[in-house]
Amino acid sequence: MIQLVGLVKRTTNVPKFYNVSDNTVVYQRVILVHGGAGRQNNTYDGSITVHHHLQEFPPVTFPLANGYFKALVHLAPGPNQLRFTYNLPSNVIPGPSSSTITVNYIPLLQNEPLHLAILVAKDSNLTFDSPPDKTATNGNRLESAIRKLRMAGYLWQAFMGEQMSRNGMGKRTFRLDEEWASDSLSRHDSKYRMTAKVHIIRCDKTMRELRDLGVSQRAIGEQNTDELLEITADALLRYGGPFAPSHIGQEAHVAVLLLDSKWDPMNNIIRASTASNGKRNQFRIGIFGSHLLYSWPSHIEEVVSCFVANGGDQLGLYFQAASVGIGSMMQQVGGLLGCPREETGIMNGDFVTLNRTFCMRKICLPKDECSWHRLDLLRFRCHPMLRLPPEPVLVKCGLVVYPVENGLIVSCTAGIFLTEIHCEGGCRAHIEYPDGPRKDIFLFEEELRALMPQRYQYKPMKLKILGLSEQQVNVEDFNMISKTFRNNLGHMMFDSMIADVADIPTDTSPVRVLFRRITRIRIYHEQFVNGLEFYFDSGSAVFGGRGGSQSDFNFEPGEKLVGFSVRSNTSVDGIQLITSLKRSALYGNVSDSSSTDLIPPRGYLIIGVHGYVKQSIFRMGIIYAGN
Repeated sequence: MIQLVGLVKRTTNVPKFYNVSDNTVVYQRVILVHGGAGRQNNTYDGSITVHHHLQEFPPVTFPLANGYFKALVHLAPGPNQLRFTYNLPSNVIPGPSSSTITVNYIPLLQNEPLHLAILVAKDSNLTFDSPPDKTATNGNRLESAIRKLRMAGYLWQAFMGEQMSRNGMGKRTFRLDEEWASDSLSRHDSKYRMTAKVHIIRCDKTMRELRDLGVSQRAIGEQNTDELLEITADALLRYGGPFAPSHIGQEAHVAVLLLDSKWDPMNNIIRASTASNGKRNQFRIGIFGSHLLYSWPSHIEEVVSCFVANGGDQLGLYFQAASVGIGSMMQQVGGLLGCPREETGIMNGDFVTLNRTFCMRKICLPKDECSWHRLDLLRFRCHPMLRLPPEPVLVKCGLVVYPVENGLIVSCTAGIFLTEIHCEGGCRAHIEYPDGPRKDIFLFEEELRALMPQRYQYKPMKLKILGLSEQQVNVEDFNMISKTFRNNLGHMMFDSMIADVADIPTDTSPVRVLFRRITRIRIYHEQFVNGLEFYFDSGSAVFGGRGGSQSDFNFEPGEKLVGFSVRSNTSVDGIQLITSLKRSALYGNVSDSSSTDLIPPRGYLIIGVHGYVKQSIFRMGIIYAGN
């Protein structure tokens, strides 16, 4: 982890760099550079000017405090030779005061992007709330909102990249959806560059309808964030482009600003505004109101002034509004990337000090800044949108939980990277796998409890187990999941855990089928798997329904059933039989549904299936016993 503590005292004016080195490779357009110049603890500060590669971007000046500086640096694709010049006060004897460093920017166009969008009512006047002094200087029309949201997107990206790097996870961040357009990141030019695309999305609601529907979270009992998410998702579908129905199967991640938020002084609430995120249709959406947008910077040159208290009761609050507004919407981006609420960090609202990350008007070192929680960083480390070369693209495959005599075995073909141990509503401990994701893990109750604080030792314990390709399984009660029963011969028998039981239709029925010696399996299927019929030496047993086409799989002499490969979404879409000799054809739908191998742990044999069925199979697990 990078720290600006305990550094050797500088005796030169030449700028030094603490979080980048010459020929560093990064994957984002705007990076945050920490450095120093001049003597520490001096009585003069001066400033640092960044001169960009081939004058591709106008020079930008940043303050220097106590010998330290923080600079937001624009990069063009390819090598960027950057010159940092220390601007000394006029009463200081000059000396060498410039440093040059090369930073290589490689856009990761193969990764899915984060989209930026502004949602407006069908009769919107395309303005946002703004104090008179801010309206006079920056405007409050749609064009200003686009510039501010674009700048905020690059601040989120720079913050993420710095946080991941500090925690030893590489120069890793999400990419923004960009287009070739007139750029607004500098107030001194509007050259055409690849710059963040901001989609303007019209919904089918009026301003009055939106303001009646969505109100500030401070107005308890009056908000309906779920409906605001539904309205946003419907508007995205109608908009088309990257959000068109033809893209179903590819999730789009969208950060949406609600332009028509309105302060209601009579009721002391902000209408048509919320901070919320969730999954709707093929979208993962984070939404936030425009009530603090007036305080956000429109250009890189404004970042420091927007994040520093500048005197006066009203003006002194603007930097807080910028930190809370940009930070709260970044929190929703964290949510759409899969992060839940944590006890500390950005997802717990620690973004109120976000300004410290981007300015050095005061002495703001890394230890003084806000940050993502360690669990958030681990999620980002394995998120496909933050994939670095040469990390492979992963096919979705589910996690399977197998209770055994003294704990649980969890399997995932792609790999498991995190186990969270929850108790009384919070994560009390977690297990990382520093050597890389594991395909199989063993969880023993005593070892898990030993990781938690003493006061939780005898409390009910819940587990969240996270795998690559955004897969997760929850064990709601560790003790209950490992319940066993005995057959007539007195052998231990176990059921693999079935995930997402809450999502299946309420009119389905739980069914269990135990095997004898299987001679043939008949699969009933169409665009999904209707059922399986197991044939024995005498008689048969059906799991599910008998509709659709029929396909028979006959066992050769000595061939035994080992397990199943199941493709599932809302139900079991496709199935493949795994035997001691081969894998069968794939029956049912061969789409890109999540694939899961149901194979008993080593030392156990499959002796049955269980799950929830109606005319088809909605969820499926296996029953197994020791050899």
